[in-house]
Amino acid sequence: MPQEDYPQVHRLRDYCFPNKYVGSRREDFHYWVQHSQTLGAYNGEKVVGQLLVLPLNMTVHGMNYEMGGIGFVATYPENRNQGIMKKLMIKALIEMRNNGQFISVLAPFSVSFYRYFGWELFFEKLHYSIPTEAFPNFGQQVDDVKRMSFEWPDEDVFQDIQQFFNEQALLNNGSMKRDSAWWQRIARREPDSHLAAYYRDHQIAGYVRYEISNLTFLVKDFVAEDIVAEQAIWRFITSHTASVNKIEGITSNDCRFGFHFEQPQFKQEITKDVMVRIVDVFEFLKRYPWEDITQPLYLSIKDVFGPWNEHLYKINKNGDVEKIEDNSIEDNHILALPINIFSAMMVGYLSVRDTIIYANKEVLKEVIDNWQDAIPSSRPVFYEYF
Repeated sequence: MPQEDYPQVHRLRDYCFPNKYVGSRREDFHYWVQHSQTLGAYNGEKVVGQLLVLPLNMTVHGMNYEMGGIGFVATYPENRNQGIMKKLMIKALIEMRNNGQFISVLAPFSVSFYRYFGWELFFEKLHYSIPTEAFPNFGQQVDDVKRMSFEWPDEDVFQDIQQFFNEQALLNNGSMKRDSAWWQRIARREPDSHLAAYYRDHQIAGYVRYEISNLTFLVKDFVAEDIVAEQAIWRFITSHTASVNKIEGITSNDCRFGFHFEQPQFKQEITKDVMVRIVDVFEFLKRYPWEDITQPLYLSIKDVFGPWNEHLYKINKNGDVEKIEDNSIEDNHILALPINIFSAMMVGYLSVRDTIIYANKEVLKEVIDNWQDAIPSSRPVFYEYF
């Protein structure tokens, strides 16, 4: 979309989403309109549909990929059910592929809608609410904690936090590294955030970003390199007992959250509200961090909206990937998958055995075992929102 149509982007967003953007939040949205692949559908000169492809990144089993974050998808009600969004989604896939964004993430308003276009669920968030009587107790020792806020920043502490976050992102499958623009986005959208960093031997080992509102300690980020750092951060959080009566936050459903608390019985709810899609299978596979490949692997992909992905692939024992045309390979030696199920498997959300069940394809047990050995087993986490 040309720059002169950006005011129409704001109007369409404000009409289709709750809470009109004003002030710093409007400034932040305009920044991303300018710096994203902003696609629009027109009726004459009027913008009637749009989406943004944000230039982001994603770590998959230790390998960082350029990622297209789909956001602010909107169409005026009088222009819906006319195929506008279908055209925009197809255009977005083409643009992401051209821009080297070989994987994409979005937060769906409808899982079935985006699943139709090849995206799939890949992360389960656990929302927790801990009342005062269940606050974790890890002793009263004095920890080395340095605190700041976006309103009153400490540049040294903030630099430590940013570097630490990105180091941990490479270790946590599914995470997104944050550049300065993304931190600025957080500061614009959540200006009341405080940050507290825990140091051990003068090196940062964990931090929490939080807000305090209506007697509630709201955890926004909680990153620790080990259990010792995690307990130190919880000591900092619970030091607010006199000013809060509840701790709320989000974590991964796979982390056994609260297991080591004295009182782990508190409210916990699970949501599935983030989806992933591999945009270019060949380029994605060439960079994939394979584990143990004992026999060549064969893969066939079905992708209606990304026809460039519909090939037979061979992954050799050294990890090299090639497109082949070999009619002699028996079907039960080939892992044949739709793009959405394949995407969830490759980022670690679905095991190979689960994938076979959902794909409803017959494959030899030996082939399943070989794929299971080749794919890293760590489950993904993704906390960003756009």
